[in-house]
Amino acid sequence: MSEEPRQPQRGPLTTRERGIVAAWSIAPIGVAMVAMSPFVLADRASFADLVAASVVYGGLVALATGFVAYDRLQARQCPACTARNPRDGVACSACGYDLARRPRYRCSENHVVTLDPGTCPCGRRLQPLPEPRGIGREVTGMLRVGGWMLVFLLAVGLVLQWLN
Repeated sequence: MSEEPRQPQRGPLTTRERGIVAAWSIAPIGVAMVAMSPFVLADRASFADLVAASVVYGGLVALATGFVAYDRLQARQCPACTARNPRDGVACSACGYDLARRPRYRCSENHVVTLDPGTCPCGRRLQPLPEPRGIGREVTGMLRVGGWMLVFLLAVGLVLQWLN
């Protein structure tokens, strides 16, 4: 009898990697606070306004940057053996899985996704899935939209403060 096809795995982040994700998740709040502090210094807003705006706007950007940092760190992990690999690795150094193409297979009934061709537990042959294209374009687009929204909101705030 042949061996069962391997299923994708995700291992936990290391302590260092969790620290990186936390730093990328907290930094936008501080940046927003520094960017909006001239309003407090000019007596246009109170310190409470500064903190609230920094948490809201910086927090929204923090969610996005934390997600991107987590996703990029998980992308370096082999889905077959969960070993960490260098950026843009071609094959896993531990098990030899093709990290460039990341082949995956699925039963026609969508029962299970595996990393190796073979047979599904239901008896059907596993079919290759299209190559994953990544989320780089989507993330870049969302960060651009978020950045322009932040600039727009700051400009509106400046205009409203000037009109008062």
